[in-house]
This record gives sequence, C-alpha cells and structure tokens, in this order.
Amino acid sequence: MVALAATNAVGIVLFSVLYAVAGARWLPQSAFFACLVIVFGLVTALWIGVEERQGRGRGAVARLGRVAFGLVVVSLIMPTATLMPLFWLDSRLPADVGLNAMLAPIMTIVLIALALIGLVNVVGGVFAIARTVLGRRGRGAAT
Repeated sequence: MVALAATNAVGIVLFSVLYAVAGARWLPQSAFFACLVIVFGLVTALWIGVEERQGRGRGAVARLGRVAFGLVVVSLIMPTATLMPLFWLDSRLPADVGLNAMLAPIMTIVLIALALIGLVNVVGGVFAIARTVLGRRGRGAAT
C-alpha cells in the first residue's frame, strides 16, 4: 500500500514540476506536450510495475483496495503538505512579498497533478485488469 502511495507521490511531484516549468514559459508548448506524454508514460509504467510486484498473488478486491488506499492517501496528504505551509506563510508575511498572488497558480498546479495521477491510476488499473484477464485466458487455454 505504501509503495503505491509513494509512486503516486513521485508522479504528483513530476507532474507539478512539469507544469511549473511550463507555466514559467521555460518550455515551448510542443515540448511541454511531449514531456507530458513522456512523464505520463513513465509514471504509468512505474505504477504498473509497483502494482504488479506488490499485488502478485492477491485477489482483485485486495488489489483494488490497495490502489484506492494509495490514491486516497496521496490525495489527502500532498495538497495538505503543499498548501498549508503556504497559507500559513501568507498570513505571516507582508502583502508586498507577493505570496498571495502565487497561491492560485500553485493550487491549480496541485489540482492538475492530482487529476493526472488519478488518470495514471485508472490507466494502470485498466492495464493490470487486462493483463490479469489475458493471463488467465492464456493459462486456461494451455491446460
């Protein structure tokens, strides 16, 4: 369970950094889309590998529970760990520092990263289910 949560956390960090770099206009739009596809593929492959390694020999319900737990934990912890310190700093720092103006873009990046990691979980789950079904058919036909 913790391994999938850690994988989701890595994905959120990667997606957040990619969107922050693109938002700062350090990447052309075509490079951003290429990087997004590459990062999505890498995070999905990592997620599938971790789920396969940790979920081997478990039933479908247990695997689904592990996936849901990992996603829920990261969906609660990552925004909290990111936004709470920023709101606290915003209340402590003077307004001319400009942190208040950066809160909306940061919240947007966190939300986009959470949506993308949810999509990674869905794509990875569909792949894992398809692989399990095809594996059972292959073993059933061989016996």
